[in-house]
Amino acid sequence: MKIQLESLISFIAAADTGSFSAAGRKLKKSQAGISLSIQNLEIDLGFTLFDRNGKYPLLTQQGELVLKDARLLMSQYSTFVERSKFISTVEQTKLSIGIDPLVCCQEVKDIILRFSEAFPAVELTIVQRSSESLSQKLADETLEFALGLFGRDIEKTFENMPAFQLDSCWVVSPSYSLAKNLQHDDVDSRAIKIDRATFNQSRILLPSETPLAGFYEVSLTKKIWYVEDIHTLLSFCRNGLGIAFLPSFVVAHDLEKGSLNKLSLEKEQSRNRDWRSSLIFTIGHQKSPAVEWLTQQLLNI
Repeated sequence: MKIQLESLISFIAAADTGSFSAAGRKLKKSQAGISLSIQNLEIDLGFTLFDRNGKYPLLTQQGELVLKDARLLMSQYSTFVERSKFISTVEQTKLSIGIDPLVCCQEVKDIILRFSEAFPAVELTIVQRSSESLSQKLADETLEFALGLFGRDIEKTFENMPAFQLDSCWVVSPSYSLAKNLQHDDVDSRAIKIDRATFNQSRILLPSETPLAGFYEVSLTKKIWYVEDIHTLLSFCRNGLGIAFLPSFVVAHDLEKGSLNKLSLEKEQSRNRDWRSSLIFTIGHQKSPAVEWLTQQLLNI
């Protein structure tokens, strides 16, 4: 069975207007042309769609059922045509980007939602790995760009665009053995005050890609664990395995429910430790409109 689209259009027009002649006027075709199209459709289907015994053709029961399906099919066809026209104007239909979970804050998620509205025809793949893993994927040319935490030496290999800062803090579980005798901070009652001696004895839990430049306090201890998976790191910290340094949005829920406490370091240790995220591209990369849009949005956070 090979149904002709023109036959369906003629059938729907005849059903809507109530006569073959009116359908012909609507479609700018002859009455004979409309009648022939519908007859061919009936032959293809194997049953009649109209009762032609009266002055005007009337839909048969089978015709009424076919009409519903025909309307649905034509609606889908119209959507297909419009979408195809839109796709023809899109330079890029597939886009793969990398985002380190450590920088995937709510503002980044909001941008992705807006991207879906601005570029509905683009098929987006988001790879979430550590920044180190993402830089390797970018080198392998499987990503358009990566958003993460990268050291200064990244500029030797990639085009680096500094993006937004991440408010970060030290946190500890109430069950951590060295934290049980610590007191609340005088300035911030929600934070636990930790002295240098206790800090130096503690096990430090850090994301594997943590830029350590300027981390004076970390240089005083040798008990450092680097964990690539952020969820595993959080689990270790919740279970009292050590103290961790993480973006505030990552630990916000744990701080709220009390499974983790914020740590307040001594003055000489409490320098600003906010991380700055970066966008990296292969050198000489030509940005498509979709990539350019994402780049500008992320740089404006």
